[in-house]
Amino acid sequence: MNLVYCDRDSNVYDHPNFISCFRQGRSFCRVDKEDLIPLPFGSFLFSLPERYPVYSLQNSQSQSQSQSQSQFKTLTKIKKEEVWAASAFVSSGYLRTYLPAFQKKENAPMLTLWGYSGVVYDRDEKIFKVPAIRIDQDPRSDPQIHQNDPELKKKIIEIKKIYPKNRLVRQLAYCSTEYRCLCARNFFLGRFEAPIPTTPWCNSNCLGCLSEQKNSKIRSSQQRINFSPTPEEISEVIVHHFKSAKDVVASFGQGCEGDPLLRGKDLAAAIHLVREKISTGTINLNTNGSLPDMVKLMIDSGLDSIRISLNSLNEKYYNRYYRPKNYTFADVIKTIEIALNAGIFVSLNLFFLPGFTDSEEEVAGLVNFLEGFPVNMIQTRNLNIDPDYYLDQIGFKDDLNPLGIRNLIKLLNKDFPKLRLGYYNPAVKR
Repeated sequence: MNLVYCDRDSNVYDHPNFISCFRQGRSFCRVDKEDLIPLPFGSFLFSLPERYPVYSLQNSQSQSQSQSQSQFKTLTKIKKEEVWAASAFVSSGYLRTYLPAFQKKENAPMLTLWGYSGVVYDRDEKIFKVPAIRIDQDPRSDPQIHQNDPELKKKIIEIKKIYPKNRLVRQLAYCSTEYRCLCARNFFLGRFEAPIPTTPWCNSNCLGCLSEQKNSKIRSSQQRINFSPTPEEISEVIVHHFKSAKDVVASFGQGCEGDPLLRGKDLAAAIHLVREKISTGTINLNTNGSLPDMVKLMIDSGLDSIRISLNSLNEKYYNRYYRPKNYTFADVIKTIEIALNAGIFVSLNLFFLPGFTDSEEEVAGLVNFLEGFPVNMIQTRNLNIDPDYYLDQIGFKDDLNPLGIRNLIKLLNKDFPKLRLGYYNPAVKR
C-alpha cells in the first residue's frame, strides 16, 4: 500500500517506492491489508500543513507493534519541493482505527476540528483506502441519500410556510443548507433523527467544542445558536417530525449549541406539550450529564433516551478535556445511574482516538465502568481534534502496546454481548 502525500498546493500523490504507515497515539506502526477498506463515499482527503509524511522501510505488510521506531522515515522533499502529509476524514457511520503518520515542523499550525484518519493508495485496485470499520449500518447520514438539494429546498419552503413564526424551523433551515447538517436535512425530509438545538450556553469548555472556542487557536466549525426557542416552538417542531414518519427521533443537544440541561425546566415543559399531542416517536437528550436533577425532571416528563458524552472514564482525562464549570465527574456518573434506574435507553457518546481509547489504562477503566453501569449502547465517535494537541493537553503518555481499536471492539462484543455498538441514536419507542 503506497504512501499518500500532498504538495504545498494540496494536490494529492502516491509514492510508488514508499510503504505507508500509521500512528497509534504518538507511535508509528504498520497495518495488515485486511485492516483497510475503500475510502467510503462522502469522505474527504486533507492536506496536513507543515507536517511531513512518515513511511516505512520494511517490506512486510503485517502489523508490527514491536517494530522499532527507527524503521520509520520522514519524507520532507521531492524534487527539492517540500511535501505535506495527507489524511482522510471518513463519512458518518465509520470508525477510524489508525491516525495519519506525520512529523510536525516547529510552529506547525494547529489542525482544525476534523477526525483525521490515515490513508493509503492501492495501485492494484486504483483506489484510496483507509483504516476504518463500518460501525453502524443505519443509513440515516449516508451521503448517498443526501444528494437531493432540489427536494430539500422545496420542503424547506413548504415547512416554513406552515410555521412562519417558529424560529427553530428557520434555524434548522439555515443549518441544513449553510452547514449541510444531515440531521437538519432529515427533519425537512421527514425521516430518521431531527436535531432540536435549544441553548446558547454551556457549562463545559471542551477542547474540541465545535461551536465555541474562547481564547483558543482553534476556529469553531459553526456558529452557535444565538436564541432560546420557547417550549411551544420546540414542541411544535417535535410533533411535526413525529407525525412525518414511523420510528423517528428528536434529539436535544447538538454541535451547534451548548448543553441543553441548562434549560432543563423549559425542555421538560416542551416534552410535556409533545406528549399531550402524540405518544409515538423517541425524545432523546444528548448531554454532558452535568445536572442529574434536571435529567430526572426530563425523564419524569417523558424523556425516552439519553446519550452522555465522554472522552474517558478516567476522571483526570475527563476534566482536562471537558474543563467543567460548576459540576463534577461524579455528577455525570450520578446522571447515568439515575437514567439506568429509570429504565430509559442509556448510551455513551464515547470519543475514540487510536492509541488513547485503546490504551491499557483506558480499556481497563471502560470495562470496570461497564461492569458497574450496564448502559444499553456505546456510540463510537471519532474525536474531531488535532491528535497531538489533544494528547498534550490531557497529559497522556503513550501506551507502547495499545490493544488496537478493532481488538477493543471485539473485546466489547465478547465481554458485553448485550451492549449495542453503533453511531446513531436509535428509535427506542416502538
